[in-house]
Amino acid sequence: MSVCIFCHKDSSSSKSVEHIIPESLGNKEHILPKGYVCDACNNYFSIKIEKELLAQPYFVSMRRRNDIRTKHGRFVKEPFIFPSIMDISPVSYNPKEKIVYIENDSVVNAIISGKCNKAISFFYDEPDTHNTLMSRFLTKCAYEYFLYNMGKDNYDLCIQEYLGRGKDLLKELREYARYGIGKYWQYNQRRIYSEGDYYYNQNENICYEILHEMKLFVKEHKHFQNGNVEAEIYFVMAIAGIEYAICLSDPDISGYKKWIAENNDLSPLKDDAERLSFSMADVNPMLIKKNDDRIH
Repeated sequence: MSVCIFCHKDSSSSKSVEHIIPESLGNKEHILPKGYVCDACNNYFSIKIEKELLAQPYFVSMRRRNDIRTKHGRFVKEPFIFPSIMDISPVSYNPKEKIVYIENDSVVNAIISGKCNKAISFFYDEPDTHNTLMSRFLTKCAYEYFLYNMGKDNYDLCIQEYLGRGKDLLKELREYARYGIGKYWQYNQRRIYSEGDYYYNQNENICYEILHEMKLFVKEHKHFQNGNVEAEIYFVMAIAGIEYAICLSDPDISGYKKWIAENNDLSPLKDDAERLSFSMADVNPMLIKKNDDRIH
């Protein structure tokens, strides 16, 4: 019998494939197979956490300007203001065809008649901080990635040893992610590279854009006389150049902030094999650059 890693209920008949990061953020590969997250929990995270998070202004703006489409391939719509006619309309853009879609017929008619030639959108360079939806989304991702990181062949053993009813090692993290129970789970947020950065990997001899990346980062915490070491484990993830980090075992993030300060703002996601090749943010003014002097 399969048991859901979140609610611990029978998930043998579940049909959902769980995406650690949603498809609507471009994730096609970091997934858990059917049965590890039941349909009820999968639907809950999809509707109550991910959908609401992606509806926040920053994510709408970021996905639209970076052409990150919905999981069904649709363009993201963002509200634009047309000041000359004091009207507003959802707008989407097809960069390949260079076509702008404006849904408000009144705005379209005003443009055609020459009464309107300017549009304004709000500028969101990062999500709001102390964001409960983001906090719960990160704990959900961290909990799933803990299992994913063990490797597919070890999923069942990992559940028995760490995530099952008997051990439930990450119970506080699990219950906060799924039910919102417990203290607010703090996270650290900072931009570590620009949107549209392309990197050359000298080991693999390829160039690519990093839309999202994640890892578990182990930080030594205490050394004991018997040789044992107590460690803190952090989940670190970057989406469109913004790094988010949480601790798996404790809602307190101060240890990670201290590590950053001691290591000259280094990110655990840094790969020594990668070199910045070029950045689309240098030629596309819509994309957000790290330390952007346009942002005040």
